[in-house]
Order: sequence, then structure tokens, then C-alpha cells
Amino acid sequence: MTKPSLLFWKLFLAFWLATTLTFLAGVGVLELSSFRPGDPHVEAILASEKRLLEQFGVEAAGQLLTVWEHPPDEAIGVYDSAGQLVVGLPVAQPAYEHLLTSKEGLALTVRSTHAPNDHGRPWRQIPLIIGTIMSALFSGYMAYYLAWPLAHLRRAMSDVAQGRFETRVKPAMGKRRDEIADLAEECDRMANQLKVLVEAQQHLLHDISHELRSPLTRIQAAIGLLRQDATRGQMLERIERESERMDTLIEALLTLARLQGRPESIEREPVEIVEMLAMIVENAQFEAGIKNCRVHLQACPPFIACVSGELLYRCFENVIRNAVRYTRAGTTVLVWAQVNAEANRLSVQITDQGPGVEEDRLQSIFHPFERGAGDASVGFGLGLAIAARAVQMHGGTISARNAVGGGLIVEINLHSARSLHDITLA
Repeated sequence: MTKPSLLFWKLFLAFWLATTLTFLAGVGVLELSSFRPGDPHVEAILASEKRLLEQFGVEAAGQLLTVWEHPPDEAIGVYDSAGQLVVGLPVAQPAYEHLLTSKEGLALTVRSTHAPNDHGRPWRQIPLIIGTIMSALFSGYMAYYLAWPLAHLRRAMSDVAQGRFETRVKPAMGKRRDEIADLAEECDRMANQLKVLVEAQQHLLHDISHELRSPLTRIQAAIGLLRQDATRGQMLERIERESERMDTLIEALLTLARLQGRPESIEREPVEIVEMLAMIVENAQFEAGIKNCRVHLQACPPFIACVSGELLYRCFENVIRNAVRYTRAGTTVLVWAQVNAEANRLSVQITDQGPGVEEDRLQSIFHPFERGAGDASVGFGLGLAIAARAVQMHGGTISARNAVGGGLIVEINLHSARSLHDITLA
């Protein structure tokens, strides 16, 4: 059972305060209606009379009642054990009686037509306690009734945002028929429409990619046959470069389309990430050597995570090759990996010494087909998009920022996990 949300507590307190104040106001009106102006004075006389009888005797008590100017409807009398009036006024129908022993040792009864309020007795607090508890129960029920469907909606929207478009909220509403149930139905309709659109987009990408690959294969086969004619060598080299470029684009589109699925749709296995980084750095060193650059890995202890090795390899390779492409000649691309033992997280920073990126493009460089000015002939703008989506599907984060001395820093954070369920919830 999930803990109550902030909205639940707001609604609960609002209902509780409203019902409690209403109840207290009603109790106050009843108390005021039962209050009589002479009552406090009569209570004081009764208390004094009992004290005088116990400490000074009947004579002193009688003097008090003699000088007391009593209201017309109030009377106080002291009776002996035989029921005879000793001092005071006769009380035919007493509302209050109190037995005591006077200073002289006489057993006396003090009677009064007025029953003093005894605030110390617990039974007078029972209605207040019951009203408070009932208002709390009612307020809790009303807050739960309004808050729990909103909690279902929030979880459903979170699932939809993660690509779980089969999530439905309306069945959880049961027989509820109100605006919240209508909202749940609209959310289900939205999730279904998003599912249709995403599936259509994925099918379109697959269809385009496969349709392009078939003529591309025939072009490459024809190039092999035409290479026998030396006079056409330059034209064939141009055709071959373009066909290879098209093949790379198709491969990137297929990978991106596969990454549009749900996180649990990819196959995972235990992978040692630091060892993978060392392999990628070794391969990137050859490309960096062409422009007289270096790629250096500052390694950390082994870090094993349950991931898709193929997707993460493409992710790190795309980011590192991108750094090699833009770093200045004669400089070093630093790949720095560090393990946070407390958070069970691996942080990888790839730093180049290139021109960096404009501040307003630090987020958009991870969007598909996003390339900087003058980069039209370099890549397709899909490498960082593939990297970002691969990291997100593994429950990690990726971000970019400009280095202080120039260049770009791309940071990737991954969590270790023992199972697919752990990664899905990360």
C-alpha cells in the first residue's frame, strides 16, 4: 500500500477542520443556551456553604444563607438526618444533594434547586471526543475517495511516459461515475492513440529502412562488376562512398527505431562496463591517430550491470567517436570512469578539447538529426540521439556541458542492477 499523498493530507485536513469547527460551533451554541446568569453565583454560595459547615459549624453556615440575596427560582437548604430543615430555604424538589459532616459532628445534607456544572467529570467530554473521531473518519474517507483515483492517474501517466502504452486506468475506477472517471477514460483513450501513433512511426521507419536497403544492395553489387572498367574508377568510388553512407544511415535508423520500444523489450545480460570502455577506447585510438590525437581511459574498479551490451557499446562508441571527431589535432580525449559505491552508480565523463557547443544547444544535441552549423557533411546527427535513448532505456542519465578551458563534457550515469526488474524501476 502506497503512503498517502500530499493531496490526500490537504483534503483530509480541510474536511476535518470544516467538520470539527462545525461540531464545536454547535456544542458552543448548546452550552450558551443552557447557561443562566445566576448559576455561577449559586455555585459559589454552595461551595462556601459546604466549607463553612465543615470548618465553622451550622451557625456560621446559617448566617451566610441569611444574608444571601437569592434569585427567585433558586434556593439552598441544609437538612439533618431526620429530614428536618436546619438552615436556609426549603427545597421541595432538589436538583442537587451533598452529604457532609459539620464541625459539630452532625450528619447533614445540603440541597439546592440548582445543579452545579461539574467540568471535571469525563462523561461531559465524551460527546466532544466522539464528534472529533467521527469527523476524522469522515474526513479520511472523503480525502481517500478523491485522492486515490488521482494517484492511479499519476502512475498511469508515468507508465505512458516510459512507453507502456497498454496501461489502462478506467478498470481501476470500478463503478465510479463522475468527472474523475471521465478523466480516466480520456487518459486511456490518449494512451491508446499514442500507442497507435508510435507503432505507426516504428513501422514507417522499418519500412523505409528496408525499402532503401534493397536497391542499395543491388547498387553495391553493380559497383563490384563495374570496377573492372578502370576509366570509371573515380565515379565508382563516389558511388561506393555514397552507398556506404546510405548503409550507415539505414543502420542508424534501424537502431533508433528499435530504441523507441519499451525498456523491458530489450534483452539484458551481465556486462562489465569498464572492460567495454577499454575495448572501445582501444578501437577509437586508431581513428584518433589519423589526426594525431589520443584517447585516454582513466579506469576505475570493475562495474557489472545487467544491460544490453550491444546498445551500450553503440552508446559509448558514438559519444567517444564524436569527441574524437571534434577535438583539436594533437590533443587528448579523456574518458574518465568513477564508481559511486554508496549510490551503486557508475559515472562516465568523455571530455574533448574541441570548440564546444552553444549553451542553447546542449540539450538539443541529443535529438535526432541535430547537427551544428557546418556539419552537414559529417555524420547524420543520429549518434548522440541513439546514445541518449540507449542510456534512458537502461534507467540512466546523459547530459552535456561545456568545459571551463574549452571543449565538451558528456556525462553518462548508469546504475548497477542484479535483475531486469531493478533496472526497469531505476
